[in-house]
Amino acid sequence: MLQPLELDRTLVAETDAQVREIESQISKLEEQVAALKGSISVLHAAKEPAQQRLDSYKYPVLSLANEIITDIFLHFLPTYPEPPPLLGPLSPTVLTHICRQWREIALTTPLLWRAIDLRTPRLSVTGAASLAPLWLERSGCLPLSIRATDAGGFSSVLPNLIPHRARFELLDLKLRDVKGSAKVLDGPSPLLRTLNVSLSEGGLSPPLLLPGHNLPRLCTVVLFEDQSSPSFTLPWSQLTSLTLSLDFANCISVLRQTQTLLADLPLLCLKSLVLGLYGSACVQLLGLLFTPALRRLELREDCLDTTDPISSLNSFILKSGCTLDELRIAKASVHADVYYKAFPSISIAVLRSVEKPYLAHHCFR
Repeated sequence: MLQPLELDRTLVAETDAQVREIESQISKLEEQVAALKGSISVLHAAKEPAQQRLDSYKYPVLSLANEIITDIFLHFLPTYPEPPPLLGPLSPTVLTHICRQWREIALTTPLLWRAIDLRTPRLSVTGAASLAPLWLERSGCLPLSIRATDAGGFSSVLPNLIPHRARFELLDLKLRDVKGSAKVLDGPSPLLRTLNVSLSEGGLSPPLLLPGHNLPRLCTVVLFEDQSSPSFTLPWSQLTSLTLSLDFANCISVLRQTQTLLADLPLLCLKSLVLGLYGSACVQLLGLLFTPALRRLELREDCLDTTDPISSLNSFILKSGCTLDELRIAKASVHADVYYKAFPSISIAVLRSVEKPYLAHHCFR
């Protein structure tokens, strides 16, 4: 009977001793914690002046006014109307990933988003379909420079452009399905100044009728076609720059539209002419043109009378009564000095070959 009681007394005594030992250790740890907290307080007090100095410092770029940052952003992009890529390090999209301030500035600056290239080879149709509405929305009410195509399934992206037709300023279209894709142009475009339409090989060939009375500012037109034979209705008389890549019959047909004369083809406002034709067809065409305002002419030498290209060119200039400032001759067989001597007041470039691409790039005037 006594033995169990002794065992319990021993157990209680040992447990009390262990508790007292643990309590002693806790007391020591509390003293250490209090000392460490004191050290933390000392460190905080030492850090405070340095933190205050850091908090009061602003990185120079973040201290700039929003207007200056906006101007820097605009210089980051290609000169309008050239578009930046939709994605990647040269896209304005990358500016939205730097910091909150830059993101807000970029998203509220419509000038960053007004030039849109939907023909990027690496861009999927899904990606283009999702990005096009975003860019169009971010561009606000500004005029637009659009490059688009219906090739590779991208025709599904074109309907996004239709509600913004009134804002088109430059439109560059590469089309295969003319009938379906021309809806982008089926309506007023009061701001459109430059129109570039390329009809690729294998495209359909119904008439492509563009309402000339709804294009009051159109001044530059570039038309390419491979196999199609479209019919264009445009305000030809108001153009100042025209580039045609058509066969001779279609070229004459285009130039004769809206004209009532049977002989000459008057293009009274045309200032820049690039001829991609060559041979006897082009010689005939050049003989029909009347361009009194022409200032820049680019053509192959075989567009002229090959027996005497100098006289042929001089006859065209005298007939039109134009004053050329710039002349560019490709595939030249006559030495450049002969052209310089015949036309001393004109800036002349004479090339032995045809550059690729042959047609010049046109900018807004």
